[in-house]
Amino acid sequence: MFPSFASLFLVLAIFGSHCHQAPGKSATTRNYEVGSVYTYDYVLGLELNEPPAVSAKDSNGAGGTSGQVKPPSTVGYKVLTTVQVRPVWQNEPGGAILEITLSRPQLQIKSRKAPHPDGFRDHTSQLDSASLHPLYVYWKDGIIQKTYSVTNDDISFVNIKKGIANLLQIPTGTTSGTVDENTPMGQCKVTYESCDTRHVTKHLTGNCEQLAAAQKFPSSTHSSRVLGADVQSNITVRTILTREAVVVEESEATERHTVRTTAKQEVGATINTSQSFKLTGTTSSSDNIVTASSAEAAIKEIAKISGLQMTTDSLVSQYEKFPQCEGPNCKNYDTLIKSLDYESISTNKMASAFIQIVTKFRDASADEIEKILNANKKNLPALLDACAAAGTPSAHKAAMKVLDFEDDDFISNPERYLLGLSLSPTPAPEAIPDLFNLIKKKMKSSKLQETLVLSIAALVNTLRTNNRRTGSPALDKLIDVEVEDYIVKSLEDCTESSCQQMYLRALKNLKSKATLPKLFEIIQSSDPKTGVVAMKAVHAFPDPLIAVTFRPTLLKVVQQLGKKYDSSARTLALDILLRNKPTREEVLQILHLLKNHDSQHAEVTTFMWNRVQEFMETNSELAKFVNDIITEEGLQTYHHLAPKGLSTAFSRTFTSGPSGNTSFSNAIEMSSKILKRSSFDVYIKSSDDSLHLLSLGIFAGGLSSFASSNNEVAVDEESEDATAGMELTLMGVQLRPIVFFTGKGELMSLVWSGAGSERTSAIKGNVLLQDEKQVIPLYCGLVTDINIQGGLSFELAGQVQISLWYRTANSLVENKAALVLQSTIRVDTSFVKSRVDYTVAAEASLHFTSDINFSDGVLMCLKLTQPEFNIRQNIHKTERIPGSKHRLRKAKYKTTPVPGITYALNKKNSQLCGVMYKDEL
Repeated sequence: MFPSFASLFLVLAIFGSHCHQAPGKSATTRNYEVGSVYTYDYVLGLELNEPPAVSAKDSNGAGGTSGQVKPPSTVGYKVLTTVQVRPVWQNEPGGAILEITLSRPQLQIKSRKAPHPDGFRDHTSQLDSASLHPLYVYWKDGIIQKTYSVTNDDISFVNIKKGIANLLQIPTGTTSGTVDENTPMGQCKVTYESCDTRHVTKHLTGNCEQLAAAQKFPSSTHSSRVLGADVQSNITVRTILTREAVVVEESEATERHTVRTTAKQEVGATINTSQSFKLTGTTSSSDNIVTASSAEAAIKEIAKISGLQMTTDSLVSQYEKFPQCEGPNCKNYDTLIKSLDYESISTNKMASAFIQIVTKFRDASADEIEKILNANKKNLPALLDACAAAGTPSAHKAAMKVLDFEDDDFISNPERYLLGLSLSPTPAPEAIPDLFNLIKKKMKSSKLQETLVLSIAALVNTLRTNNRRTGSPALDKLIDVEVEDYIVKSLEDCTESSCQQMYLRALKNLKSKATLPKLFEIIQSSDPKTGVVAMKAVHAFPDPLIAVTFRPTLLKVVQQLGKKYDSSARTLALDILLRNKPTREEVLQILHLLKNHDSQHAEVTTFMWNRVQEFMETNSELAKFVNDIITEEGLQTYHHLAPKGLSTAFSRTFTSGPSGNTSFSNAIEMSSKILKRSSFDVYIKSSDDSLHLLSLGIFAGGLSSFASSNNEVAVDEESEDATAGMELTLMGVQLRPIVFFTGKGELMSLVWSGAGSERTSAIKGNVLLQDEKQVIPLYCGLVTDINIQGGLSFELAGQVQISLWYRTANSLVENKAALVLQSTIRVDTSFVKSRVDYTVAAEASLHFTSDINFSDGVLMCLKLTQPEFNIRQNIHKTERIPGSKHRLRKAKYKTTPVPGITYALNKKNSQLCGVMYKDEL
């Protein structure tokens, strides 16, 4: 009977209680003797499971459980074999070449038919007939310096033998303290503890540096930690040395890796492995002993004697790529593409199919993808989303071949592809030169030209943030310098405000610190509307980039000193100050401004005061400053604190849990009782990071005359044309604004035609919200492949109905989205494959309605509702043996209903809704 994981942990716990980090004297020589063969019994065990439950007190991913919960069922296997360690060269002090050979390996799998439930029993596999080549290691002073494997040997077997060789590592001279040590995981910090000269314990916690071969491992992650994954590792190795020869007599190793997605920490897996390595006997043999002058010469002689070609490598495990999906359950292109039809947008069916097609496209050639695109014109938009998300040169090349950027009458497909590129967490750098050439050609469509400019700025920012180097000096220069220089120069050459605003939006997507002085220059020198666009760009920059030197300018904009600023620029400047830890003096000046408000500026001061209160909820220092100043200045009166306008700003929580929370912020700035600007922002927050997921903005101007008497027209709108539109920012990427109308003529045409009264889709698409790829070589030599992808299928639609007869306006903005989060953790070998698939899926929508009645004054009622929906979680743990019918599959399903809710916005809105619908209550 082989020891269970629990018993191994118990042994280690008892053993560790008697050991300490004290200097331990070890033998000056620790060698396997030439002419001797050391035989060991070796057992490698692996078990995969979902991660343990996370309690509210333990949300950092370390793996706590709440209450006494029955441990979930696992999948796993054991490999049993006899290992022979034979020195074949020993011609330098402390150095030797060891030959490690496996014999009679046997696979055992978990089975209810075993002597104990869910125990292990023997099963046939390719291990039974495998060619068992030796692994040679250059062992110097107890450390493995190099490995030499037979060229074309099975990679899985080579990795297992490296895991065995790793157990032979104990440096001579000292057995206590922390050292850098090469292991199958990479170069790791290893802490040694010793009780005496025979008993040694190693501790590792992962975070190994990826060197040489490990750098070839494929990897990708989102620039925001919120959409990434966290791996917690713990490895303990207990070794007993023999009394006579001071070689390894027994070694027991356990390792545990817990993988969790940051945003939803119950998604992921745990990987548990154990190694048992016990000396069973020593015999004599003088076969194939070499006497070369050096280790390299010895290996050449061994290769000559054996007739085998050798490959030199480090101790780090090799990566072996296996198909992501194997077996009859894998869907082909035809089946998946059927789920991409127009009616399936924002459904789990489309989000899931999108993820699977992205995975297929990443392994496909450009010609193969191009044929698929040309053969499926009906579903081409969603396939273009997949090309953009794939992030490979082949997918980009195929997309560019089927797209026509010259047809100014049909720009929806090019814009759809550019949207996908902008939002891709791992875009292909090869897209930059193609987009740059198109920009310099100047598209016939001004809308497409702007989308190109915004997209290339977003791409450059993503590549810079990911520190993605291409290996091409010309392409790196384009990313690092040329695109930014082009955008800045184009901005300087603009002669019209619309041109300036386009390149300012591009700088918002670029987020380059070097452009901040230019943005502040434009804020202070341009017309008010262009200044607002520039301030929006600054508002989008990460807080660490906003230098202290810019704070006085921001405060001047808030106070409107030096020149007249648009009220939206002032409120945005206030936001930047409030989120960047304002000083007491800055807070004092802001409050002095707000207490001196008059009726003409009631809306902007009401908005600012609401914003201050909103930030006070999450910033205790700001709250203290404000409360102290209010008391000292005698401002705690209704005259000073009561809102004088309809503008408002507030935050609410969507969801909250151990992993973090999702919240929204809603800001509504009014002007003469008519909406001037509103923004709806959604944030995902974890314990140490946050992501601005969505910002939906509505802007309007020049409409005060529709609801106000002549003497009530806002100062900001005295000479402004009637206009309205929508701006959308997804994951920090500004999209091209959608303008509903410009001028009263277009407005009246829309009203009389009723063009907006039908539900109209403004934007839709599919993006990879999460795209995490990690390869973790394990201490035992096996390799874990981590793939976490979050597919988001979304649609933003709306409609508006205006009655000039009844003087009412009713609008609906509808956000529909489906999110499928798929986590696949695999530990595959050529002879057995084990994996844990964790899927979370949900379809949700959010409705924002506004009803306005301006027949007798202005009454406005805003409603934000979330219809009920379900969150489905599926866990599949599978194991199969290639060449065998064996396939073990364990499943768990869970559905969590989320009730519908209408959010309480604020007291003023509730009062207005009550007045507006008093007859219905």
